[in-house]
Amino acid sequence: MIRSFAVLLAALLIAGCGSSNEPASARDEHGHEQDGERGNEHDHGNGHEVGHDDGAEEGREGRTTIAAAVAQSMGVATGQAGPATLKETLSLSGVIQADPARVSRVRARFPGVVREVAVQPWSTVKRGAVLAQVQSNESLQNYSIAAPIGGVLVEHRAQVGEATAEEALFTIVDLSKVWAELDVFQTDLARISEQQPVQILDLDGRELADGHLSRIAPLAVHGSQSVRARVVIDNAKRDLRPGQFVTANVTVAETKVPLAVRREALQRYRDSDVVFEQIGDTYEVRKLELGRADADHVEVLEGLRQGARYVTGNSYLIKADIEKAGAGHDH
Repeated sequence: MIRSFAVLLAALLIAGCGSSNEPASARDEHGHEQDGERGNEHDHGNGHEVGHDDGAEEGREGRTTIAAAVAQSMGVATGQAGPATLKETLSLSGVIQADPARVSRVRARFPGVVREVAVQPWSTVKRGAVLAQVQSNESLQNYSIAAPIGGVLVEHRAQVGEATAEEALFTIVDLSKVWAELDVFQTDLARISEQQPVQILDLDGRELADGHLSRIAPLAVHGSQSVRARVVIDNAKRDLRPGQFVTANVTVAETKVPLAVRREALQRYRDSDVVFEQIGDTYEVRKLELGRADADHVEVLEGLRQGARYVTGNSYLIKADIEKAGAGHDH
């Protein structure tokens, strides 16, 4: 009897130990699996979100869409990328002078007294126009003094009642053509030759006229040791005045490049030189590798295809719109 009770008690103890160990093991194992599942889900979720954000950001940035009518109202202008001729220029200073062959100093033909003056200082006269009436001392008859050329009356010395003398009564200058006399210093003289193209500018950089070097003086100016180079300029609109200081850009060399964009089209975007290519109503950033340049164009080595249409005027407005759109997406 006692032995049977001991056997039963031992069996119960063994069963109890096995029952308590199994759930603990199961819980540990299950808990480990749950942690692993959570870790995998978390990693997958982050990976998916990063990939989605990068792709969306790449598609959104660097472009904007503007309707054609709106772009026109903004003053956005475009041009086509293609070949260009880059010009190497030399900047010179100079002054506008009258052509001596177009200056007339008018004197009285016979000694006498001025009886009438028909013109005013700074007035424009035509060839043959009457300038004054003079009474001859010998015949006491009046005779007319006529303008030998057409032009501007820049000097007027005739006074009614005064006797004529050897001095000129009037000076007329024909300003339809003038000279730009440019100073070329010894260091630049070897780069200068006749017939080179010249662009004449005022002191504020505004273009006034175009021409070519027509003469280079054989003598140097003693004080400055410069040499005068002359440009004959058509001045039909009278924009240039004798005595006016000007600057000149002389083209001393030309180089053709296969692909270039206009200098004013370039903008800085994220530390790169860019232009904005137009594709329909969409404008996209094109990062460029640039080469040689002149005052108007910059050579493109990489980043833009031949014939691409890009923004040339008010490109800063396109840049601002793209940056605004990018800032909104970042937010």
